[in-house]
Order: sequence, then structure tokens, then C-alpha cells
Amino acid sequence: MKQYLLILVILFSSAIYSQDLDLNVEKDEMVLEVKGMVCAMCAFGIQEGLSELSFLNNKKFKADGIEVDLDTQMIYIPIDLSKTIDELEAIKIVKDAGYDTVSIYTNFDGKSIKKKAAPKLVG
Repeated sequence: MKQYLLILVILFSSAIYSQDLDLNVEKDEMVLEVKGMVCAMCAFGIQEGLSELSFLNNKKFKADGIEVDLDTQMIYIPIDLSKTIDELEAIKIVKDAGYDTVSIYTNFDGKSIKKKAAPKLVG
């Protein structure tokens, strides 16, 4: 009986988490989920680095073209679809700032959001 209760608690918890994450990813955006990014100074440092991305469309958002949501620990990066998108370039910048990218969300076809685990960088 305890095992069933534990399974129900785990399933219910994950369902709540996935419902709470109401993520809107537009066709010209890449969203990074960054573990541990909880303060404005953390976000500022990461924003500064990401503002140098080669594929960034810095006209979409005000602050260097990068939008940060500290509550969800998500970074919205508007991309120039005419350029080559290098996800590793963005992940390396986040890693160099001392944080780990957990997931990458994209919607390149404009129809469905794709989520994938971010590759782990050594160093």
C-alpha cells in the first residue's frame, strides 16, 4: 500500500510541475532552462555573455536582445533564422558564467515546442 501511495505522490508531483511550466516558445526563439539562476546579478552576467551570440536577433527584446525569467529560470533568446544556430555556443556561455543548461526548447516549425536535454560540457 505504501508503494502505491509513493507512486501516486511522484506522479502527481510531476504532473503539477509540467502544468506549472506554461512555456511559450515562438518560431524565432530558443529557450534555455538554466539551473541555479535565481538572482538579478546572475541573470545580468549571463545576459551580457549571450548578447554576443552570432545568431542573436537583438532587436526583439530590450535588454541586449535577451529575456530572462528568474521565476522559471528560463532564458529566451531571439534568433535570426537566416543564420546558423549553434546551441553549443549558447550553452558554453552559460557554463562559463558558472551555470548549467538543463534543457533547450525550440519551435522552429512554428507548430510544436521541442524539448531536449542540453549536452553536458566538461570544464
